[in-house]
Amino acid sequence: MTRTSLTCACFAALTSASGQLVSPQVVSGGGGTNATLPGGVLVSWTVGETTMGASYVNGGWVTPGFQQAPPRTTGVLPKVFLEGPFVSGSGTMTDGLRSGGLIPLTSPYVNSAQFPQINGGGGETIAPSVLTATGNNAIVDWVYVQLRNGANSSQVLRTRSALVQRDGDVVDMDGVSQLTFVAPAASYHVAVFHRNHLPVMSANPISLSSVGVPVNFTSPSLLTYGTNAQKTIGTVRALWAGDVNTDGIIKYTGGSNDRDPILVTVGSTAPNNTVTAYSTRDVNLNGQVKYTGGSNDRDPVLVNVGSTTPNNTRVRQLP
Repeated sequence: MTRTSLTCACFAALTSASGQLVSPQVVSGGGGTNATLPGGVLVSWTVGETTMGASYVNGGWVTPGFQQAPPRTTGVLPKVFLEGPFVSGSGTMTDGLRSGGLIPLTSPYVNSAQFPQINGGGGETIAPSVLTATGNNAIVDWVYVQLRNGANSSQVLRTRSALVQRDGDVVDMDGVSQLTFVAPAASYHVAVFHRNHLPVMSANPISLSSVGVPVNFTSPSLLTYGTNAQKTIGTVRALWAGDVNTDGIIKYTGGSNDRDPILVTVGSTAPNNTVTAYSTRDVNLNGQVKYTGGSNDRDPVLVNVGSTTPNNTRVRQLP
């Protein structure tokens, strides 16, 4: 049996004999007795099956009830660069998917082994107007964010889809606000995923509260879990590009490699073709799947496993 706990406040609304409503008085979130309500009303209650009713006392009516407290929220301000669309030396990414009208209004991160939807995540949507912003706040793509147990980084506690801007800021569904989770203030490991890049996670738990805390994954000073979890590009770090089949491994040759799906998409008999699509095969996120020629999507896969060692693999760094 699954039990869901609700945080509630018991209140009593006192109505005078003339019918005027007196302001509700909060009496507790548990059981007990309160004798300090207006008009000398005595209210007793217990935690258990809720009984609703009205009683006439001291010239007025008392109607007990329950009011659910507002949810506790925790804010976080991740910053991350995706290698695919990152422009070296500029501190920004390109937004070809947005300018090409290819970003979907509903999150692409459906419940799966790679992107489990836990405690409220899944099905996030945005308004078309969110994709009209230009400049550094223009949306590059959807990302997926996890809050993990600060004492056990293997345990995922909360998940959400979010949006990443050209300058790397990860924001909520309005395209500008801090990313908010329905979660208590606590210390969490923060992890950011993208559908064709390897994810990254903070090595140490980060104390989060309702006021967003910056977690700058682009900075080399932020410790991340594992070894070479991100790629160093000049003075910043970015998520490794090329996980075309979203299995957590970048692989150029052999079974389940990330090169073949690109060729299949453009057509194995016509490798010079290009296909316009919102696809994991579009490694550089310019809106086109391309196998050969300049700005193709195959080369980043080879470069990231090692051009002189194409049989190598690069594995995501998560517990």
